Amino acid sequence: MENNVRLSEKELYDLRMKIRRVNEVDLEALSPQCEHDNVFPKEMWEIGKKNDMFRLSIPTQYGGMGLCFEQYFTLLEEIARGNGGMRMFWHVANGLSWEILCERGTEDMKNKYLPQMATGDYFVAFALTEKGCGSGADIRTKAEQKGDKWVLNGSKTLISFTDVCDAYYIIACSDESKRKSKKGGFTAFFVPADSKGLRVENMPHMMGCRGAGHGDVILENVEIPDEYRLGEIGEGLTVFMHALAISRASIGVCLLGMSQRFLEMAVARSKDRVTFGKPLAQRQAIQQQLADMATQVMALRLIANECAKQIDAGVEDLEMITSMLKLHGIDTVKLVSDGALEIMGGIGYFEDNPYGPLERMYRDARGMWLEEGPRTVQRLTLVRDVIAKDGELRHGNYC
Repeated sequence: MENNVRLSEKELYDLRMKIRRVNEVDLEALSPQCEHDNVFPKEMWEIGKKNDMFRLSIPTQYGGMGLCFEQYFTLLEEIARGNGGMRMFWHVANGLSWEILCERGTEDMKNKYLPQMATGDYFVAFALTEKGCGSGADIRTKAEQKGDKWVLNGSKTLISFTDVCDAYYIIACSDESKRKSKKGGFTAFFVPADSKGLRVENMPHMMGCRGAGHGDVILENVEIPDEYRLGEIGEGLTVFMHALAISRASIGVCLLGMSQRFLEMAVARSKDRVTFGKPLAQRQAIQQQLADMATQVMALRLIANECAKQIDAGVEDLEMITSMLKLHGIDTVKLVSDGALEIMGGIGYFEDNPYGPLERMYRDARGMWLEEGPRTVQRLTLVRDVIAKDGELRHGNYC
Protein backbone atom coordinates (compact mmCIF):
# COMPACT_ATOMS: atom_id res chain seq x y z
CA MET A 1 0.00 0.00 0.00
CA GLU A 2 1.23 3.47 -0.85
CA ASN A 3 0.24 5.32 2.30
CA ASN A 4 3.18 7.64 2.84
CA VAL A 5 1.78 11.18 2.88
CA ARG A 6 2.62 13.05 6.09
CA LEU A 7 0.92 16.34 6.93
CA SER A 8 2.55 19.09 8.95
CA GLU A 9 1.63 19.17 12.63
CA LYS A 10 -0.62 22.19 12.04
CA GLU A 11 -2.33 20.57 9.04
CA LEU A 12 -2.92 17.38 11.02
CA TYR A 13 -4.27 19.29 14.02
CA ASP A 14 -6.63 21.35 11.86
CA LEU A 15 -7.92 18.24 10.10
CA ARG A 16 -8.29 16.40 13.42
CA MET A 17 -10.34 19.24 14.91
CA LYS A 18 -12.48 19.45 11.79
CA ILE A 19 -13.29 15.74 12.01
CA ARG A 20 -14.07 16.08 15.71
CA ARG A 21 -16.52 18.89 14.95
CA VAL A 22 -18.10 16.93 12.10
CA ASN A 23 -18.53 13.88 14.35
CA GLU A 24 -19.74 15.60 17.48
CA VAL A 25 -21.93 18.20 15.75
CA ASP A 26 -22.95 17.41 12.16
CA LEU A 27 -23.10 13.61 12.34
CA GLU A 28 -24.29 13.64 15.95
CA ALA A 29 -27.39 15.51 14.78
CA LEU A 30 -28.23 12.49 12.59
CA SER A 31 -27.79 9.95 15.39
CA PRO A 32 -31.36 9.97 16.78
CA GLN A 33 -32.75 9.08 13.36
CA CYS A 34 -30.05 6.44 12.87
CA GLU A 35 -30.78 4.91 16.29
CA HIS A 36 -34.52 4.81 15.62
CA ASP A 37 -34.55 3.59 12.02
CA ASN A 38 -31.36 1.47 12.06
CA VAL A 39 -30.52 3.04 8.69
CA PHE A 40 -27.86 5.61 7.87
CA PRO A 41 -29.52 8.93 6.93
CA LYS A 42 -28.69 9.93 3.35
CA GLU A 43 -27.22 13.19 4.65
CA MET A 44 -24.30 11.17 6.11
CA TRP A 45 -22.83 10.61 2.65
CA GLU A 46 -22.95 14.30 1.74
CA ILE A 47 -21.34 15.28 5.04
CA GLY A 48 -18.62 12.68 4.46
CA LYS A 49 -17.93 13.82 0.90
CA LYS A 50 -17.85 17.49 1.88
CA ASN A 51 -15.31 16.82 4.63
CA ASP A 52 -13.02 14.36 2.80
CA MET A 53 -13.92 11.49 5.10
CA PHE A 54 -13.85 8.93 2.26
CA ARG A 55 -10.35 9.99 1.16
CA LEU A 56 -8.24 9.77 4.31
CA SER A 57 -6.23 6.63 3.58
CA ILE A 58 -6.82 5.80 -0.11
CA PRO A 59 -3.58 6.31 -2.11
CA THR A 60 -3.19 9.64 -3.90
CA GLN A 61 -3.07 8.10 -7.38
CA TYR A 62 -6.71 7.11 -6.94
CA GLY A 63 -7.88 10.44 -5.55
CA GLY A 64 -7.28 9.83 -1.85
CA MET A 65 -5.12 11.67 0.67
CA GLY A 66 -2.82 8.67 1.11
CA LEU A 67 -2.05 9.43 4.75
CA CYS A 68 0.50 7.30 6.57
CA PHE A 69 -1.08 5.08 9.21
CA GLU A 70 0.38 7.04 12.11
CA GLN A 71 -1.58 10.11 11.01
CA TYR A 72 -4.62 8.26 9.70
CA PHE A 73 -5.01 6.49 13.04
CA THR A 74 -4.97 9.87 14.77
CA LEU A 75 -7.98 10.86 12.65
CA LEU A 76 -9.70 7.50 13.09
CA GLU A 77 -9.50 8.02 16.85
CA GLU A 78 -11.54 11.20 16.38
CA ILE A 79 -14.09 9.38 14.23
CA ALA A 80 -14.54 6.80 16.99
CA ARG A 81 -15.70 9.48 19.43
CA GLY A 82 -19.01 9.68 17.58
CA ASN A 83 -21.88 7.43 16.57
CA GLY A 84 -20.89 3.74 16.66
CA GLY A 85 -22.61 2.66 13.46
CA MET A 86 -21.11 5.55 11.52
CA ARG A 87 -17.73 4.76 13.08
CA MET A 88 -18.00 1.27 11.63
CA PHE A 89 -18.79 2.69 8.21
CA TRP A 90 -15.91 5.20 8.10
CA HIS A 91 -13.47 2.62 9.45
CA VAL A 92 -14.41 0.20 6.64
CA ALA A 93 -14.59 2.92 3.97
CA ASN A 94 -11.02 3.91 4.82
CA GLY A 95 -9.79 0.34 5.23
CA LEU A 96 -11.32 -2.98 4.23
CA SER A 97 -13.43 -1.43 1.46
CA TRP A 98 -10.42 -0.45 -0.65
CA GLU A 99 -7.33 -2.23 0.71
CA ILE A 100 -7.95 -5.73 -0.66
CA LEU A 101 -8.75 -4.45 -4.15
CA CYS A 102 -5.74 -2.13 -4.08
CA GLU A 103 -3.37 -4.92 -3.10
CA ARG A 104 -4.85 -7.85 -5.03
CA GLY A 105 -7.04 -6.53 -7.85
CA THR A 106 -6.13 -6.07 -11.50
CA GLU A 107 -5.00 -2.66 -12.73
CA ASP A 108 -8.25 -2.24 -14.65
CA MET A 109 -10.33 -2.95 -11.56
CA LYS A 110 -8.26 -0.62 -9.40
CA ASN A 111 -8.49 2.21 -11.91
CA LYS A 112 -12.24 1.69 -12.26
CA TYR A 113 -13.34 1.32 -8.63
CA LEU A 114 -10.78 2.97 -6.33
CA PRO A 115 -11.42 6.54 -7.58
CA GLN A 116 -15.13 5.94 -6.97
CA MET A 117 -14.36 4.83 -3.41
CA ALA A 118 -12.38 8.02 -2.84
CA THR A 119 -15.42 10.10 -3.80
CA GLY A 120 -17.80 8.01 -1.70
CA ASP A 121 -19.63 6.63 -4.73
CA TYR A 122 -18.63 2.96 -4.32
CA PHE A 123 -18.43 0.82 -1.21
CA VAL A 124 -17.37 -2.81 -0.74
CA ALA A 125 -18.44 -4.96 2.24
CA PHE A 126 -16.31 -7.73 3.76
CA ALA A 127 -18.01 -11.16 3.79
CA LEU A 128 -16.14 -13.86 5.70
CA THR A 129 -18.26 -15.20 8.58
CA GLU A 130 -20.53 -18.23 8.08
CA LYS A 131 -23.06 -20.01 10.28
CA GLY A 132 -21.99 -23.18 12.01
CA CYS A 133 -18.26 -22.80 11.41
CA GLY A 134 -15.28 -20.62 12.23
CA SER A 135 -13.66 -17.98 10.05
CA GLY A 136 -10.93 -20.17 8.61
CA ALA A 137 -10.29 -23.58 7.10
CA ASP A 138 -13.83 -24.83 7.75
CA ILE A 139 -15.52 -22.23 5.50
CA ARG A 140 -18.25 -23.96 3.51
CA THR A 141 -18.92 -21.55 0.65
CA LYS A 142 -17.54 -23.11 -2.51
CA ALA A 143 -16.11 -21.74 -5.74
CA GLU A 144 -15.90 -23.88 -8.89
CA GLN A 145 -13.95 -22.70 -11.91
CA LYS A 146 -15.66 -23.17 -15.26
CA GLY A 147 -13.57 -21.86 -18.10
CA ASP A 148 -12.95 -18.13 -17.59
CA LYS A 149 -15.65 -17.88 -14.92
CA TRP A 150 -16.22 -18.95 -11.32
CA VAL A 151 -19.47 -20.25 -9.85
CA LEU A 152 -20.04 -19.49 -6.15
CA ASN A 153 -22.45 -21.28 -3.84
CA GLY A 154 -22.91 -20.83 -0.10
CA SER A 155 -23.86 -18.19 2.43
CA LYS A 156 -22.31 -15.62 4.74
CA THR A 157 -23.78 -14.25 7.96
CA LEU A 158 -23.44 -11.20 10.20
CA ILE A 159 -22.23 -9.19 7.22
CA SER A 160 -22.18 -5.44 7.82
CA PHE A 161 -23.54 -2.86 5.36
CA THR A 162 -25.51 -5.27 3.19
CA ASP A 163 -28.08 -2.49 2.73
CA VAL A 164 -25.65 0.06 1.28
CA CYS A 165 -22.74 -1.82 -0.32
CA ASP A 166 -22.08 -2.04 -4.05
CA ALA A 167 -19.99 -5.21 -3.89
CA TYR A 168 -18.59 -7.85 -1.52
CA TYR A 169 -15.21 -9.39 -0.84
CA ILE A 170 -15.97 -13.10 -0.53
CA ILE A 171 -13.75 -16.07 0.28
CA ALA A 172 -14.68 -19.59 -0.81
CA CYS A 173 -13.20 -23.06 -0.89
CA SER A 174 -11.80 -23.63 -4.38
CA ASP A 175 -9.90 -26.87 -3.75
CA GLU A 176 -11.47 -29.35 -1.35
CA SER A 177 -8.34 -31.51 -1.26
CA LYS A 178 -6.34 -28.64 0.25
CA ARG A 179 -8.98 -27.47 2.71
CA LYS A 180 -6.95 -28.47 5.77
CA SER A 181 -3.70 -26.91 4.58
CA LYS A 182 -2.80 -23.35 5.48
CA LYS A 183 -2.47 -22.43 1.80
CA GLY A 184 -4.03 -23.54 -1.43
CA GLY A 185 -7.61 -24.40 -0.55
CA PHE A 186 -9.35 -21.02 -0.61
CA THR A 187 -9.68 -18.16 -3.08
CA ALA A 188 -10.90 -14.58 -2.66
CA PHE A 189 -13.29 -12.79 -5.00
CA PHE A 190 -14.79 -9.39 -5.75
CA VAL A 191 -18.54 -9.96 -6.17
CA PRO A 192 -20.85 -7.11 -7.29
CA ALA A 193 -23.93 -6.83 -5.07
CA ASP A 194 -26.25 -6.97 -8.08
CA SER A 195 -24.85 -10.31 -9.31
CA LYS A 196 -27.51 -12.76 -10.47
CA GLY A 197 -28.11 -15.39 -7.77
CA LEU A 198 -26.97 -13.17 -4.88
CA ARG A 199 -29.58 -12.14 -2.33
CA VAL A 200 -29.63 -10.71 1.17
CA GLU A 201 -31.80 -11.65 4.14
CA ASN A 202 -31.91 -8.85 6.70
CA MET A 203 -31.04 -9.46 10.35
CA PRO A 204 -32.67 -7.87 13.46
CA HIS A 205 -31.62 -4.57 15.04
CA MET A 206 -28.46 -4.70 17.12
CA MET A 207 -27.83 -3.61 20.69
CA GLY A 208 -25.63 -0.78 19.43
CA CYS A 209 -23.82 0.50 16.32
CA ARG A 210 -27.21 1.12 14.72
CA GLY A 211 -27.34 1.82 11.01
CA ALA A 212 -24.63 -0.65 9.98
CA GLY A 213 -27.28 -2.84 8.36
CA HIS A 214 -26.45 -6.52 8.83
CA GLY A 215 -27.65 -9.42 6.77
CA ASP A 216 -27.11 -12.96 5.53
CA VAL A 217 -25.63 -13.03 2.02
CA ILE A 218 -26.92 -16.02 0.03
CA LEU A 219 -24.99 -17.16 -3.06
CA GLU A 220 -26.79 -19.50 -5.46
CA ASN A 221 -24.84 -20.28 -8.63
CA VAL A 222 -23.36 -16.78 -8.73
CA GLU A 223 -21.14 -16.45 -11.80
CA ILE A 224 -18.29 -13.98 -11.86
CA PRO A 225 -15.42 -13.55 -14.34
CA ASP A 226 -11.93 -14.72 -13.44
CA GLU A 227 -10.72 -11.10 -13.54
CA TYR A 228 -12.72 -10.56 -10.34
CA ARG A 229 -10.53 -13.06 -8.53
CA LEU A 230 -8.38 -11.33 -5.90
CA GLY A 231 -4.84 -12.65 -5.79
CA GLU A 232 -3.76 -16.08 -6.92
CA ILE A 233 -5.92 -19.18 -6.79
CA GLY A 234 -5.56 -20.73 -3.34
CA GLU A 235 -4.34 -17.53 -1.64
CA GLY A 236 -7.71 -16.56 -0.22
CA LEU A 237 -6.89 -17.08 3.45
CA THR A 238 -3.66 -15.10 3.10
CA VAL A 239 -5.53 -12.25 1.42
CA PHE A 240 -8.26 -12.13 4.04
CA MET A 241 -6.05 -12.64 7.10
CA HIS A 242 -3.71 -9.80 6.12
CA ALA A 243 -6.69 -7.51 5.56
CA LEU A 244 -8.10 -8.51 8.94
CA ALA A 245 -4.81 -7.70 10.67
CA ILE A 246 -4.97 -4.09 9.42
CA SER A 247 -8.67 -3.88 10.24
CA ARG A 248 -8.03 -5.28 13.72
CA ALA A 249 -5.55 -2.46 14.29
CA SER A 250 -8.16 0.05 13.16
CA ILE A 251 -10.65 -1.36 15.65
CA GLY A 252 -8.04 -1.04 18.40
CA VAL A 253 -7.65 2.64 17.51
CA CYS A 254 -11.43 3.05 17.57
CA LEU A 255 -11.46 1.55 21.05
CA LEU A 256 -8.87 4.17 21.98
CA GLY A 257 -11.09 6.97 20.69
CA MET A 258 -14.08 5.73 22.63
CA SER A 259 -12.05 5.17 25.80
CA GLN A 260 -10.59 8.66 25.60
CA ARG A 261 -14.04 10.23 25.37
CA PHE A 262 -15.41 8.09 28.22
CA LEU A 263 -12.50 9.30 30.35
CA GLU A 264 -13.16 12.94 29.46
CA MET A 265 -16.84 12.61 30.34
CA ALA A 266 -15.98 10.98 33.66
CA VAL A 267 -13.50 13.72 34.59
CA ALA A 268 -15.95 16.49 33.66
CA ARG A 269 -18.68 14.92 35.78
CA SER A 270 -16.34 14.38 38.72
CA LYS A 271 -15.49 18.09 38.74
CA ASP A 272 -19.13 19.20 38.58
CA ARG A 273 -20.82 16.73 40.90
CA VAL A 274 -20.74 17.99 44.50
CA THR A 275 -21.68 15.75 47.44
CA PHE A 276 -21.52 16.87 51.05
CA GLY A 277 -19.82 20.08 50.01
CA LYS A 278 -16.99 18.52 48.00
CA PRO A 279 -16.63 17.70 44.26
CA LEU A 280 -16.19 14.01 43.44
CA ALA A 281 -12.82 14.86 41.87
CA GLN A 282 -11.48 15.67 45.34
CA ARG A 283 -12.40 12.31 46.81
CA GLN A 284 -9.61 9.75 46.89
CA ALA A 285 -11.80 6.84 45.82
CA ILE A 286 -12.75 8.68 42.63
CA GLN A 287 -9.18 9.89 42.08
CA GLN A 288 -7.89 6.33 42.23
CA GLN A 289 -10.56 5.20 39.78
CA LEU A 290 -9.69 7.99 37.34
CA ALA A 291 -5.98 7.19 37.72
CA ASP A 292 -6.57 3.56 36.70
CA MET A 293 -8.73 4.65 33.76
CA ALA A 294 -6.12 7.16 32.54
CA THR A 295 -3.29 4.63 32.82
CA GLN A 296 -5.20 2.11 30.72
CA VAL A 297 -5.94 4.73 28.05
CA MET A 298 -2.31 5.88 27.91
CA ALA A 299 -1.04 2.30 27.57
CA LEU A 300 -3.52 1.70 24.75
CA ARG A 301 -2.35 4.87 22.99
CA LEU A 302 1.27 3.69 23.14
CA ILE A 303 0.40 0.29 21.67
CA ALA A 304 -1.60 2.00 18.90
CA ASN A 305 1.33 4.26 18.08
CA GLU A 306 3.74 1.31 17.93
CA CYS A 307 1.32 -0.58 15.72
CA ALA A 308 1.03 2.36 13.30
CA LYS A 309 4.81 2.66 13.10
CA GLN A 310 5.17 -1.03 12.26
CA ILE A 311 2.56 -0.79 9.50
CA ASP A 312 4.22 2.31 8.04
CA ALA A 313 7.61 0.58 8.22
CA GLY A 314 6.26 -2.27 6.10
CA VAL A 315 6.50 -4.99 8.75
CA GLU A 316 5.00 -8.09 7.18
CA ASP A 317 3.89 -10.05 10.26
CA LEU A 318 1.43 -7.80 12.08
CA GLU A 319 -0.68 -10.43 13.83
CA MET A 320 0.93 -10.10 17.28
CA ILE A 321 0.89 -6.31 17.58
CA THR A 322 -2.59 -5.91 16.07
CA SER A 323 -4.05 -8.60 18.31
CA MET A 324 -2.39 -7.00 21.33
CA LEU A 325 -3.89 -3.67 20.33
CA LYS A 326 -7.40 -5.03 20.05
CA LEU A 327 -7.11 -7.17 23.18
CA HIS A 328 -5.91 -4.27 25.31
CA GLY A 329 -8.46 -2.03 23.62
CA ILE A 330 -11.36 -4.22 24.74
CA ASP A 331 -10.02 -4.41 28.28
CA THR A 332 -9.53 -0.64 28.35
CA VAL A 333 -12.92 0.39 27.00
CA LYS A 334 -14.60 -2.04 29.40
CA LEU A 335 -12.83 -0.57 32.43
CA VAL A 336 -13.24 3.03 31.33
CA SER A 337 -16.87 2.81 30.21
CA ASP A 338 -17.87 1.04 33.43
CA GLY A 339 -15.97 3.63 35.43
CA ALA A 340 -17.52 6.52 33.53
CA LEU A 341 -21.03 5.17 34.11
CA GLU A 342 -20.32 4.67 37.81
CA ILE A 343 -18.87 8.17 38.26
CA MET A 344 -21.64 9.70 36.18
CA GLY A 345 -24.26 8.26 38.48
CA GLY A 346 -27.93 8.05 37.55
CA ILE A 347 -27.77 10.58 34.72
CA GLY A 348 -25.36 8.34 32.86
CA TYR A 349 -28.13 5.79 32.42
CA PHE A 350 -30.30 8.21 30.46
CA GLU A 351 -30.11 9.10 26.77
CA ASP A 352 -30.24 12.87 27.28
CA ASN A 353 -26.95 13.48 29.08
CA PRO A 354 -25.32 16.94 29.17
CA TYR A 355 -21.84 15.37 29.29
CA GLY A 356 -22.22 13.39 26.08
CA PRO A 357 -23.87 10.25 24.61
CA LEU A 358 -22.57 7.88 27.29
CA GLU A 359 -25.62 5.59 27.16
CA ARG A 360 -25.32 5.09 23.42
CA MET A 361 -21.55 4.78 23.46
CA TYR A 362 -21.77 2.20 26.25
CA ARG A 363 -23.91 0.01 23.97
CA ASP A 364 -21.81 0.75 20.89
CA ALA A 365 -18.59 -0.29 22.64
CA ARG A 366 -19.89 -3.79 23.35
CA GLY A 367 -20.11 -4.56 19.64
CA MET A 368 -16.34 -4.24 19.45
CA TRP A 369 -15.94 -7.32 21.65
CA LEU A 370 -16.86 -9.21 18.48
CA GLU A 371 -15.53 -7.28 15.46
CA GLU A 372 -12.57 -9.15 13.90
CA GLY A 373 -12.63 -11.71 16.71
CA PRO A 374 -13.21 -11.77 20.49
CA ARG A 375 -10.54 -11.58 23.18
CA THR A 376 -10.05 -15.36 23.19
CA VAL A 377 -9.13 -15.30 19.50
CA GLN A 378 -6.76 -12.35 19.98
CA ARG A 379 -4.90 -14.21 22.73
CA LEU A 380 -4.54 -17.35 20.63
CA THR A 381 -3.36 -15.30 17.66
CA LEU A 382 -0.72 -13.24 19.45
CA VAL A 383 0.68 -15.97 21.71
CA ARG A 384 2.06 -17.89 18.73
CA ASP A 385 4.60 -15.13 18.10
CA VAL A 386 5.29 -14.66 21.79
CA ILE A 387 6.31 -18.31 22.06
CA ALA A 388 8.19 -18.32 18.75
CA LYS A 389 10.23 -15.29 19.88
CA ASP A 390 10.95 -16.78 23.29
CA GLY A 391 9.13 -13.87 24.91
CA GLU A 392 11.44 -11.18 23.42
CA LEU A 393 9.12 -8.50 22.07
CA ARG A 394 11.46 -5.60 21.28
CA HIS A 395 12.26 -4.59 17.70
CA GLY A 396 15.38 -2.64 18.65
CA ASN A 397 17.57 -1.62 21.58
CA TYR A 398 14.98 0.53 23.31
CA CYS A 399 11.77 0.04 25.25
